[in-house]
Amino acid sequence: MRIIGTTTSPYTRKVRVVALEKGIAHEFVVQSPMVDSEPVQAINPLGKVPVLVRDDGSRLVDSPLIAEYLDGLAPSPRLLPQEAAAREAVRQIEAIADGVLDAAVLVRLESLRPAPLRGAEWIAWQWGKVHRGLAHLDAEVEGRARCVGDGLTVADIAVACCLAYLEFRFAERDWRARHSHVGRIAAELFARPSFVATPLG
Repeated sequence: MRIIGTTTSPYTRKVRVVALEKGIAHEFVVQSPMVDSEPVQAINPLGKVPVLVRDDGSRLVDSPLIAEYLDGLAPSPRLLPQEAAAREAVRQIEAIADGVLDAAVLVRLESLRPAPLRGAEWIAWQWGKVHRGLAHLDAEVEGRARCVGDGLTVADIAVACCLAYLEFRFAERDWRARHSHVGRIAAELFARPSFVATPLG
């Protein structure tokens, strides 16, 4: 099994962390959709990472789908609850964290364009999604040791990957201090071997 992605992609990091937490053997292959576009497009028509390539050659794209598949490969630890309400809560937090990431990545890409071509209003719109999303997540997890329930779930991993990317690309905004509840959960995850083994950069 191979995970195709980049070391700067928070979505790739999410599925790598899931695989490591589940103890699933895999090969990590670095291929950039920006630089190595043709190889990535050959395995994912959307030209995005991560992509999971199974031993039979079949592929899965999109980090939530890959994370769900990996979680189903081994019964323990269970990162997506089987009970419907808890599972829905985990997937909801994952979706919001991923949505914050989507907006932050778009800001990052826009910032790489020549200054005269950058859309200030469009960037501000994306930042609005980031701020609203983080404020929602911070309120959601206040007073909790984990995002949902007592054990580690994909929700915790998604939130930590989201905050790590914001600190990686936009450190000057001091995200953890401004959102202390998600910051506390993320800080605990950053010390786990799965996160130490998958640094952004």
